[in-house]
Amino acid sequence: MDTESGQSFRPSHMAFATFWNFIGDLASRPLPPQIDRSMLRSKSGTDQSSIMSALSSFGLIGPAPEHRVEPTLAELATTDMEKRKAELAKLIRRYYRDAVELSEQHGTEQQLHQLFKDTYGMESPATRRKSETFFLHAARAAELPVSPHFPATRSGSGGPGLPRAKRMTRRKQVNGAGDAPSSSAIATEQHGTRGNYTVSLASGGTVSVVLTVDLFELSDSDRDYVIGLVKTLKGYTGVDGQTMTEERAS
Repeated sequence: MDTESGQSFRPSHMAFATFWNFIGDLASRPLPPQIDRSMLRSKSGTDQSSIMSALSSFGLIGPAPEHRVEPTLAELATTDMEKRKAELAKLIRRYYRDAVELSEQHGTEQQLHQLFKDTYGMESPATRRKSETFFLHAARAAELPVSPHFPATRSGSGGPGLPRAKRMTRRKQVNGAGDAPSSSAIATEQHGTRGNYTVSLASGGTVSVVLTVDLFELSDSDRDYVIGLVKTLKGYTGVDGQTMTEERAS
């Protein structure tokens, strides 16, 4: 594998926090001779595959089916946090050499997009964005200099910073558009990846959900769960099972 130029390296497009937390979990226990799915039972199927793929791409585990622990993983997972950051920096400089060089030249966001497309073969815009996000979070975790023109990242989100969504209030009614909403569901929703949704029940009481997630970075199972939960709340009907009409507040 030509890891120096990155020509054969396939960048990970998973959430960096998931990968980095797994390394932290390894550091908290004696390191086994191999990494297999039995060590990932708490993860979703998508996260299991992504973690194994990232470990393999970075040369931290050997080929299937054994997936034996390589010395680089032992060095990464058996040191204190400061040394772990230094080992991570070595991996980033080795496998993302071109991206690191572009960063040191204060490259632009567009140049980063083009580099991941041309050098790392990221043709899909969605996959490319996730791959860039992984790199940016990894570089910042390793305390490597990052171009000020590259996208910002939010701590803990696993994704680049996004503009704050505008708050929008929706009033849901069971009677006519001009009737008082005494027995209706009233909801306030902030569109985007952060917000809250509160439904007033016809028989009294409320149900609220607060969202502080980036849907693009969730695993498939988590994303389906969150979307299903929101759909359930938004599909709530009021008295006598009447469908609620919607009126946007000005």
